Amino acid sequence: MTAQLISSIFIFAVGVGLGILLQRYVLSRGTQVSTLERQLDKLKGEQLHLQDSIQQHFHQTAGLTQNLTNNYKALYEHLAQGSDQFTEQPLADLKQILEQTKEPVKVAAPEEENKEKEEAPTQS
Repeated sequence: MTAQLISSIFIFAVGVGLGILLQRYVLSRGTQVSTLERQLDKLKGEQLHLQDSIQQHFHQTAGLTQNLTNNYKALYEHLAQGSDQFTEQPLADLKQILEQTKEPVKVAAPEEENKEKEEAPTQS
């Protein structure tokens, strides 16, 4: 009976040992799964935050581009008004000066200048 009692205690101890090992293995797998789920939820939250940030960035970029376009338009209109206002009289004055001085202007082509230089030494 003592041999039977010892073998029963030994089998009980082995069963408890296997139970503990199995429990740790199962719990560690559950812990790993829950850890991975938390990491996945965290990454999803970061992705949503990043998407919102990108959307806000592009929305602000669109607004700034619209403002820039409006400013360029206003600058162009300002320059056009200044051109109309300030260049009308000076152009009329320039036209009048050109009409008063109707002297013909002779512009020699480079080839003619070279021919004149070549002919000059032969005539001496």
